[in-house]
Amino acid sequence: MRQLQKVLAVIEPHEMRQVALERALALAQTAGRQRVKIIALMPTGRELPTDPDSDTSQDASEHDESALMKHQRWLEAYLRINAMGYDVKARVIPRRHAGKGITAVAKEEGVDFIVKAADEHKFLGTVFRPPLDLQLLRHSPVPVLISKQMVWQPSGTIAVALDMSDPADLQLRQLNVRLLREAQELSQITHCKIHLLNSIAPVMPPSSIDMPGFTPDLVGDEALKEGCRNVLSFAARHRISPDDCHIREGQADSVIPTLCAELKPTCLFIGTSARKGLALALVGNICERVIDELSCDVAVITPKAVRGRIPFAQEVKG
Repeated sequence: MRQLQKVLAVIEPHEMRQVALERALALAQTAGRQRVKIIALMPTGRELPTDPDSDTSQDASEHDESALMKHQRWLEAYLRINAMGYDVKARVIPRRHAGKGITAVAKEEGVDFIVKAADEHKFLGTVFRPPLDLQLLRHSPVPVLISKQMVWQPSGTIAVALDMSDPADLQLRQLNVRLLREAQELSQITHCKIHLLNSIAPVMPPSSIDMPGFTPDLVGDEALKEGCRNVLSFAARHRISPDDCHIREGQADSVIPTLCAELKPTCLFIGTSARKGLALALVGNICERVIDELSCDVAVITPKAVRGRIPFAQEVKG
């Protein structure tokens, strides 16, 4: 989100309160109204039934175009009242394959961030028919901000959830740096202070626990110390105080909500894994498992978003 210039806000069809738009306007207000352009994008078409007398494909196409124009006029009228004084562009796309449509518009417009209001998540529904916000979290080529119904404070805390599970993994190192860079840009706009979060998974005693002289506690303590050293080393390289590093032993989907409940951040930055198919259905992404438990906004960086800016990724060496 370097030099924030464009934000895409996903509009919920015909809702009188647009949480994503409110957050996009807040970003524009803090960064400078004249500097930030907002694309208000509304996936729609489901609300208007098709004409039963339209039997030909041409008639159906004309009806769809007419419906989109009707929604376009509604959106433009809404923005004239609720986004007065801001540089906002109204766009409407068909709801079918909305996730792909939104990401396509994001790439076309060259946006820095997609803002989407949080959807209601149910386990079976997210596996077989994921809601729109989770579709964006899994596939977006740009960062996605899942906005909650909270008022941003002029100052506060921005939390960054690091993944230090494998310091030798180049992709994880790139993701951690990208998360921090995006958080730093938002910090400059909002004057919030950055805190680093990290969970260190407990070490399971190996099968050799019955061997003479083997002490499993020492193995766990050493793993915990190594995890702490990795986080503090990362913080030192990026000039973040050790006092602003929060390290807990436990699983990430438990540790992150606990730390956020204590810190009460304005926003949490977190990355997603690249899991797909059955692995995603059985294990899921950590950010998807914790998002419903958090009251703060969640900014998500996908592997596609990291690869989309190679200069960011190349900052991590050694």
